[in-house]
Amino acid sequence: MYLMIFVLEQNSFLPEILEKLYQAGVTGTTVLNSVGMGRLLVQYGRTSPVGNLVKEKLRKGNYTNKTLFAVIRSEEILDKAIDAISETVGDLEKPDTGILFTIKLDRVLGLS
Repeated sequence: MYLMIFVLEQNSFLPEILEKLYQAGVTGTTVLNSVGMGRLLVQYGRTSPVGNLVKEKLRKGNYTNKTLFAVIRSEEILDKAIDAISETVGDLEKPDTGILFTIKLDRVLGLS
């Protein structure tokens, strides 16, 4: 089993991503509101190397991200889930798409 964590930059993609994840075989996803360090530094009046980029995003009304957590049963479903996200948001190597990483799980309790 795997834990997939995806920080979504553009919240408007969330409904489409959730639908595609379900179609890919992901039967449950937890979604949390999240805020990155750059945004918090700007909010608290601190400067950072990414300050100007963050200030521009804040002017556009993009204040928070959505962070998705999904426990995925197989590598096959994991690959489909990553493909579904990439098809929706675009190339994850490009800015303003999101950050995705996975962790292999040794033990999972509470899933039926």
